[in-house]
Amino acid sequence: MKPRTTEAEQAVKELFDKFYQALCAFAASYVGDRAAAADIVQESFVKFWERQTDFDNTFKSKAFLYLIVRNRCLNALRDRGGARHVDLSLAESEDFFRNTLIEDETYRIFYDAVDRLSPAERRVIDLSLEGLRNAEIAARLGIAESTVHSTKKLAYKRLRESLRDYYYLVSIFLP
Repeated sequence: MKPRTTEAEQAVKELFDKFYQALCAFAASYVGDRAAAADIVQESFVKFWERQTDFDNTFKSKAFLYLIVRNRCLNALRDRGGARHVDLSLAESEDFFRNTLIEDETYRIFYDAVDRLSPAERRVIDLSLEGLRNAEIAARLGIAESTVHSTKKLAYKRLRESLRDYYYLVSIFLP
C-alpha cells in the first residue's frame, strides 16, 4: 500500500513542479553548468523542506527558493576559485540577481502558458520557437502546412488571451 502524502509534502511537490525548471535556468545563469545547476536546485529544495514551517504562502516560499539558489550558486563559484560563466563580483550584485530573476520569471510565465495549450498546439509552438518555418514543422510532424498555419494561429490567439495580464510577454515571444 502506498503511504499517504501529507499536505506539506504535496505543497512542496507543487512548488517543485512549478519552479524547478525556472530555478535550474536561474542557477545555470550563475554557474554556467546545467548539471551543477540542477544539483544546486535539488539541494535548495531539501533546505526548503527543512525550514518549511517558516513559509506560509507561495510568494514567501518562492522568494526563499530563489534566494537560497542564488546563495548556493555564489558559494559554488567561490569554491571553484572564481566564476567561469560570470564575473563573481557581478554575480554577487543585486542588479544581476534582480535582472536574472526577472528574466527567468518571464520565461516561466510564458512557458507555463505554452504548457496549457493542447498537445498539437504545443508541438507546433515548440518547433516554431526552435526557429523552424511552417513547411519544416509540417514535414517534421507529417501534417499539411495549412494545418501548421491554422494551429499556430489558434495557439497564438490562446497565448495572447492567457498572457493578457502580461502584455509585455506577447511582444517579446509572439509575432
